[in-house]
This record gives sequence, C-alpha cells and structure tokens, in this order.
Amino acid sequence: MAHSTLFLALALPVSLMIVVFSANYFLRGAVSIAHTLSLPEFLVGSVIVAVGTSAPEMAINISAALSGAGDIVISNIVGSNIVNLALGIGLAGLIISFDRARKEYTRTIFVGLFGAIALLANTLLTSHLPGLANFSSLFGMALMLAFVMFMYSSIKSSSSEDEEDHGGDLSLLPAILLIVGGACAMALASNYAVDVAVELSHRLGIPEAVVGATVIAAGGSLPEVSSCIAAARMKRPNLILGNIAGSQIFNILGILGLSGIIRSFEYSTVLGIDIAILIVMTLITLLCLFYKPLRRFMGPVLVASYVVYAGYLIAIAT
Repeated sequence: MAHSTLFLALALPVSLMIVVFSANYFLRGAVSIAHTLSLPEFLVGSVIVAVGTSAPEMAINISAALSGAGDIVISNIVGSNIVNLALGIGLAGLIISFDRARKEYTRTIFVGLFGAIALLANTLLTSHLPGLANFSSLFGMALMLAFVMFMYSSIKSSSSEDEEDHGGDLSLLPAILLIVGGACAMALASNYAVDVAVELSHRLGIPEAVVGATVIAAGGSLPEVSSCIAAARMKRPNLILGNIAGSQIFNILGILGLSGIIRSFEYSTVLGIDIAILIVMTLITLLCLFYKPLRRFMGPVLVASYVVYAGYLIAIAT
C-alpha cells in the first residue's frame, strides 16, 4: 500500500467499525426472520444471533485465509473467543447474576472447549518447521464436520417451549435484503481491514499474531459484547449464554474449518499460549455455571483474566 502509516492507523479502526455496523444490519435481518418463523430462544441465541454476531470474524478470516495470513486466521478466532468469554459474559456478569445454566447451554460450551483442545493439539503435533504449525485442509474438514453435526443436533433438539418475542420488526423480504447487503458490506470492509492490518504489522514491526488477537479480534467481537450487555439490561441470561456459546463454536469449528478448507496454511506455534488461555477461561466459565457459590464471581474473574491476557499481549509487542 502506498498510503502513509498515519492513514493506515486511522483506516484500520474505521474499516472495522464498518464491519461491525454492517453486522448490526445483518443481525437485525437474521433476528427478524427468526421472529417470523417463531423459533425458540435457545435456537435464536446459539444459532441465529451467534452466527449473525460472528459474521465479522467469518468475513475477516476468509480474507486472511485467501491472503495466506495464517497468524491472523488463528489469532483472530482465538482472540475473539477470549474477548467473547471475558468481556461478553464477564461484563454481563457485572450487571446481572446467572442462574444454573440449562444443559443445552453447558453442552454448547463443552463443544467449544473440545474445539479449543483440538486446535491446541494440532498446534503441538503439526510443528514440522521451527516455530510453525500446519493447519491442513483435512483438519479444516474435520472441524467443519463437527460444526455441521452440532448445528443439526441443536436444530433437531430445540423446542418451542421457551419461545419468546425477540423483537423482530421486519417482514421477510426486507430482512433478507438486510442479510445480503450486510454480508456484502462486511466482505468488502473486512478484506480491506486485513490488508491494512498486515501492512501496519510489517511497517511497525509488530507480529501479525498480536495484531490479530488485539485490534482485529476486539473489533470483530464488538457485536457479541454489545449484544450481551443489551441482553443483560433486559435480564436475559439465557440469550447471553446462547449467544456466546454459539459464537465460540461457530468461530472455532465453523469459521476455522472453512478457513482451512479454503486454503491450508501455517501459523506460529506461540499462539498455543493464547489457545491454552482460551481453554482455561472456558473451564472457569463452566465451573462458575456449575457451582452456585462461584457464580457471583464469574463476571469479575473473567474481566480480570482479560486484563491479564491484554498485559501478556503488550509484553509480546514490546
């Protein structure tokens, strides 16, 4: 790129905000369709809302995979999942108290934990070059198969017993137009955001993994975090858990799986530390949901854990 470094530094957050803005319209269309079809809350939270709010990560990762930016592909997803847990559930936990989660929500979180463990195993076992792990198309297909099985199981097992009004206010055609328009805008803006991020990392000497896990991951996770805070204000803990748990699975199984299918790539093994942090945060979340005495501390502990993680990233960058 021929632009100045200052221009790129300003263009990155602007392009990410366009991605998030487009995702909001995408999400509005998705929720309206779900409302029109009278889908239950678990399905809306863990599938419709989760997929809608994870659309920025999908658009960014497809662009990164096509560009061969493996570190951004992995760090964006792992960083986004960490932000989702620590700030999505964490900040919501500062506003409301969570009850014992229903089994479909904890099952969903366990599936996300399985995906993180599988990714860590791939990082440790496929390091054929010093400091590099290989994400093969075969591994991507395995993740995608697991994602398809989860989606099928969720749709098949969901019931309308907990059906509620989710605020859909659009008819079918406008909702579809919002989904298509939002997806196109996200694709264009995210492609530019990845190009800018890679160029900035090269000019400033910052590792791509750090850029992906901070600026890109935080920007892509804004829809999840903002929707969790909104749901907390409405006293809807199930929608919060469904959104985050579903987003975790869509990110690490669906988006990473699709990225690997598009193109096999290599990524830095140092990202194994970030993946291990994600696993620990997921275990903390599950422990807090299972044991009532710990639930009151879930919000502060998750937010504090993100502060520690951010400090670790700053230490790497400097």
